[in-house]
Amino acid sequence: MKVVIIGTGKVGSNISNALSKEGHDVIAIDTNDAVIKRIQDTQDIMCINGNGADINVLQEADAGRADLCIATTPHDELNLLCCLFAKKLGAERAMSRVRNPMYFAQIGILKEDIGLSMVINPELITADEIMRILIFPAAAKLEVFSRGRIELVEHKLSDRFELDGMTLADIYKKHKIKYLICTVERDSKLYIPGGDFILHSGDKVNIAASHRNIEGFFKAIGSTRSKIKTVLIVGGGKVCSYLIKQLLNAHMQVKVIEIDEKKCQNLAMEFPHADIVHADGTDQEVLIEQGLRHADAFISMTGIDEENIIMSLFAARNSGAKVITKINRESYREIAGQVGLDCLISPKMLTESVVLSYVRSMKNTSGSNIEALYHLVENKAEAIEFRITKAIDGLINIPLKNLNLKKNILICGIIRGRTVIIPNGNDFITIDDSVIVISKEHHFSDITDILAD
Repeated sequence: MKVVIIGTGKVGSNISNALSKEGHDVIAIDTNDAVIKRIQDTQDIMCINGNGADINVLQEADAGRADLCIATTPHDELNLLCCLFAKKLGAERAMSRVRNPMYFAQIGILKEDIGLSMVINPELITADEIMRILIFPAAAKLEVFSRGRIELVEHKLSDRFELDGMTLADIYKKHKIKYLICTVERDSKLYIPGGDFILHSGDKVNIAASHRNIEGFFKAIGSTRSKIKTVLIVGGGKVCSYLIKQLLNAHMQVKVIEIDEKKCQNLAMEFPHADIVHADGTDQEVLIEQGLRHADAFISMTGIDEENIIMSLFAARNSGAKVITKINRESYREIAGQVGLDCLISPKMLTESVVLSYVRSMKNTSGSNIEALYHLVENKAEAIEFRITKAIDGLINIPLKNLNLKKNILICGIIRGRTVIIPNGNDFITIDDSVIVISKEHHFSDITDILAD
């Protein structure tokens, strides 16, 4: 497809890179010479130096014939204007980044008047991700499918994992709980395991099951954590603002440490029931004074990755808190994991998943829709939820064990009405099912893509 992206900062450049790698014709527009040069040096896409709200620049990018125009500049008003002009020129669909909570609250009206197909809010997406983890603190990462009927939880097995050396088939028999281990990461290698795969202490796994059975799995392996009641946050930006609201609605006690006095004043006015502290959260004495040792959860989300990682390391070694670290540079993810930080949140990667899910949904035509798409295990695998909308030859009503699937594919969940099926080889897919597929090496746009030629 032809995609025009206006604004190539952290979010925009990540999206352009991902779409380009999937074979789309991408044109990027930005006013910053240095940014344009960096994109041209690192990505195989066309770049235009100019203002995306200038009709002439949009015409130069041939935005009127674009399948999708995505505006991701730092300015909400400019993004909305760019999308309006692109739609006027004839772009089939438009997507705008909107960060301001005031605009976002009125987005229904804006979408209709401007003709937006989708609105992306990286800060809200990030806050939602953090909140899911806080509700289920035993997880390093948690994704939900079919409105929460199936959860996919990332968890690192402890060094004292009592089932070390057992095959998955034997573990399933022992626990008698309906769950499926979908991926295993060991020594930086990713596996889509079968029943004869042997688990070891220290493995990082993704488990699919209903919420109740996920809880049963963690209870069975002795990895449960107490419910989160008190949360200490360092960094009072937009993510924090969205998150505070959710935390207070969940009746959690919230304390925020922010070095910028103006941000503190704004947060204190907006959230009188939260404890807002004007201080330097990178100062270890400040963290101790503000109750780090007694917090159930600690979240570092300043705008500087290095600060977030250092604060999180200090929190992990000086408290029993659930530690969550926001990072922007993916190159830091492996380093942070090596030093023991396994709960890492990347706004641009979360946003990329949302955009890719939408773009692939635009492409497929073979009887299924993409309902959700998530990146797993440092982007080494994908989990995609497909909705089956009509009969598909070679797939429908055939036992899974008889399907001719490509390699490194796992069907880990089927939702049929209100019934959650963690499938075995005798289960099958039918019309109106939602099907969750784990893929290691493929980028699927349709459920039929999982079938071998």
